[in-house]
Amino acid sequence: MSDGSRWPTIRWGAVAIGAMAGLVVGLLAFIVLGVSGLVAPGRGEILLLFVQFLSLVVAGYVAGRLSDTSEVHGGLAALLSAFVSGIISVTSTSVPLAGIITLTLVAAVLGSAGGVLARWQQDATEDS
Repeated sequence: MSDGSRWPTIRWGAVAIGAMAGLVVGLLAFIVLGVSGLVAPGRGEILLLFVQFLSLVVAGYVAGRLSDTSEVHGGLAALLSAFVSGIISVTSTSVPLAGIITLTLVAAVLGSAGGVLARWQQDATEDS
């Protein structure tokens, strides 16, 4: 909050970098799971969902480390990451709208949690 207003200044670069980090982590994990055979058509959907959630936390964490207001930037980065994932899902398969809305809500929560984790780690390193 550099200008004295109630609203935090958004660093869009941090949001974009966080979202890209989350997408890269998710993509690499999806590739490894597919090549290893743990995920195939008809099995492994729960594992893919877990990886998607983990990538949202990573997006929030990276954006939180690069900003002053970790929670806000983490939530925005995860929302951007979920938006990109949602666009890819909608164009490639028939995903129900309720699934996209749920992903958006979960992304906001998990991204903010990643931002909180980033702030907690920053505070812990400053104290020691």
